[in-house]
Amino acid sequence: MQNYKTIAETGSFEKDIKKSRFIAHIAQTFSEDEAKQFIQKIREQESSATHNCTAFIVLENVEIERMSDDGEPSGTAGSPILNVLQQNDLKNVTAVVTRYFGGIKLGAGGLIRAYSSTTADAIKEIGLVENRLQQGYQLTVPYHLYDKFENYAKNEKIILEDKAFSTDVTCNIFLDLENHKEIVQDIKNQFQNQISLEETEQVYKQVAI
Repeated sequence: MQNYKTIAETGSFEKDIKKSRFIAHIAQTFSEDEAKQFIQKIREQESSATHNCTAFIVLENVEIERMSDDGEPSGTAGSPILNVLQQNDLKNVTAVVTRYFGGIKLGAGGLIRAYSSTTADAIKEIGLVENRLQQGYQLTVPYHLYDKFENYAKNEKIILEDKAFSTDVTCNIFLDLENHKEIVQDIKNQFQNQISLEETEQVYKQVAI
C-alpha cells in the first residue's frame, strides 16, 4: 500500500445557497463495500432530502472511483464532488452531499459550484491526515532524562505511545521510513547513547497535515 492523504475523521459541513440547504457528509472508507454502507447510512439519515449525491475513491487491488448525481442533471453533482476529492489527492474517502431544495433553481453552473464548494468547505473544516508507512521503535529512557526527551519529542513532533513508568520509562515511537535512521542517530547523539532504541514493526499511521 502506498502513502496517501485522506479525511481526518468522519464529519459534515452545512451551508445555504439560494435557499437550498447543502450538507456534505464525509468519511474514511477502506473498501467499496464500506463506501456503499456509508452512502446508504446517509441516505437513510437524510431520507427526506431532495437529493443525496455521492462520490468515493477507495484503494483495493486497484483504485476504484464511483459517483452518482442522484437525480440532479447529469454531470452537475457527482462529478464535481469527485473532482474535489481528486484535486485534494484523497484516497479511501467517501462524500455524500445532501440537498434540500429551497425553491430557487440554480442552473447547471450553479449546481456544479454548489456541490463543489460544499465538498471543499467540508474538507477544509474537517482537516486531512496522511496515511504513512512508519518504522516503530521501543525506547527505554532513564528517568533523569525523561523530561528532556519529552521536550525533544514535542519539538520534533514525535508522538510517545504506550508510556510505562518503572525503573526506567519505556515508550513506543513511529518514524517515517524516509528519515527514521537519521532521527534515531540524532536521538543517540543528543542523549549520548543513554537511550535504548529497539526496532519493532513497520505499520501505517495517520499523521495530521
